[in-house]
Amino acid sequence: MEEVPDYPLERIFSIDVECVAVGRTHELTSRAPCSVALVDGRGEVLYSTAMRPDVPIVSYLTPITGMTARDLEAGVSFGTAVTEVRRRLPKDAVLVGQKLDSDIAWLQLIPGEDFAVSIDIAEIFRGFNQRYGNFVFHSLQHEAQVLLGKSPPQDAHDPAWDAQASVELYIKAKGASPGDLDEMRQLLIRIRPTPSIAKRYNYVLDGVCMAKFMPKLCVCGAPCA
Repeated sequence: MEEVPDYPLERIFSIDVECVAVGRTHELTSRAPCSVALVDGRGEVLYSTAMRPDVPIVSYLTPITGMTARDLEAGVSFGTAVTEVRRRLPKDAVLVGQKLDSDIAWLQLIPGEDFAVSIDIAEIFRGFNQRYGNFVFHSLQHEAQVLLGKSPPQDAHDPAWDAQASVELYIKAKGASPGDLDEMRQLLIRIRPTPSIAKRYNYVLDGVCMAKFMPKLCVCGAPCA
């Protein structure tokens, strides 16, 4: 695997977006942003807010998002949230995060315009499972628990916590030797992950399918990854 790009912390930022359901499938078109956080390379929270989707909500997915109707009513509009994120994000920023492409797309950020480049934490810690002969991706929570010894303070996702964990994981990875980094990847494979919230609900919550990566459990009929 390629080495982890070594950027100065002054250029490192992380964003994380949580979404409510606006449809019943596991597709991105059935989700809409409901909260966002932006942190810098020191882990300082620069911006964090709930935001109101401009389409009808099917489910707040509260066990996952931590959001309720009252939270979103007190939030800002989607446009305001995006403007505030862009205002705080330098043009030469290096964004790090777990499966970051979706967060970037949700916020309509443009590479080379709103930020310089992005680094996917999931790709950094992707490891080859010798037993099954395939590459394995891990959740951010599993990476943080195993490699940082940290767990979220609450069961539901917290965008600020997720973004801070992404920054810490990037710093840990870029400071590791190739051998140490490979050992981290193998450790993530050896240690059994804590069941995700989606798994605990058998990948269906309020009638909303969450089985994008579990074809056998999909109830919506949409294409699975």
